[in-house]
Amino acid sequence: MNYKHSCVVDANGAYKTFVLVLLEQSKEGETKENVQGYKLTEGEQLIDTALPAMRQHAGTAGFITPKWDDDTEAWKESATAEQIAAWEAEHPDPVSLEDKRAAKTAAMSAACNAAITAGMDVTTTQGTEHFSLQETDQINLTAAVTAVQQGAAGYPYHADGELCRMFTAAEIGAVGQASIAHKLYHTTYCNHLFAWIRRASAAELSGITYGAELPEDLAASMHALLTQAGSTTGEAET
Repeated sequence: MNYKHSCVVDANGAYKTFVLVLLEQSKEGETKENVQGYKLTEGEQLIDTALPAMRQHAGTAGFITPKWDDDTEAWKESATAEQIAAWEAEHPDPVSLEDKRAAKTAAMSAACNAAITAGMDVTTTQGTEHFSLQETDQINLTAAVTAVQQGAAGYPYHADGELCRMFTAAEIGAVGQASIAHKLYHTTYCNHLFAWIRRASAAELSGITYGAELPEDLAASMHALLTQAGSTTGEAET
């Protein structure tokens, strides 16, 4: 005997319950659906789709009053804005907004650090090479840049996965400038993410991810800062 799970909706498409349906074969070879533990009333029907995700409290995703949309073949929210607000007032988020902001800030800080240490590509005499910026890499690169600034014609260095070779002063300068622009971009972007987090609502926080497009005013602020800094630090990546 085969079976399936189905959702029950009323005549208006509103979700009612989730049921087990036994698929029984008649003597004539026809399949009969036998709903277990529930009796369909007039207008109700079975929808062979996944159970709609129900909201547990304010701040979570899902539905309060799910309704099946035949046109899109998907669940949609049928509760009005007023009904949603009332429901959220009765089901507050157990995690405070400040705690959510703190967690998001920590996550963005970690993502920024990962992006910085991942490094950047730089064009050298060997073509395009990648240079990581782990803490030791940054210390070694600072030493190399200092040496050529003091007059050295070159300095031993290496790209990721490559043997150490003598980099020219121009190459060291290019890697140094690229690292400054790389770090400047990510630290500035992360700072603007923090500003976004501080003013975001609980619902908006979920959409803040590292790499997300900043709101218009913050994007304009970041662009202005990087443009101004470009005259002394080299063009930041975009």
